[in-house]
Amino acid sequence: MIHQVAIKSLPQEWLWCETWCDDESKKKAKTIDLCNNPQTKEPKLKAAARIVPEWVEYDTEIRKLIEQIEKEKKKQMSVHDKNT
Repeated sequence: MIHQVAIKSLPQEWLWCETWCDDESKKKAKTIDLCNNPQTKEPKLKAAARIVPEWVEYDTEIRKLIEQIEKEKKKQMSVHDKNT
């Protein structure tokens, strides 16, 4: 199949990665790959907070939503247990 379909590389802005892209090109990035940097071995969540500052806000919001959902589940299970 590889001989039937031409494979092209995407332009850099479609897959920006700190390991091989410069900071200036990040401004035009359409996607950011939080790839593991073998030189720093920095954890991905720590890198995400550093590379994409709004990540911290998104992560906090999602964690709160997960906690809210888990509380609702426990509440429903408690009500269900009382009714059985």
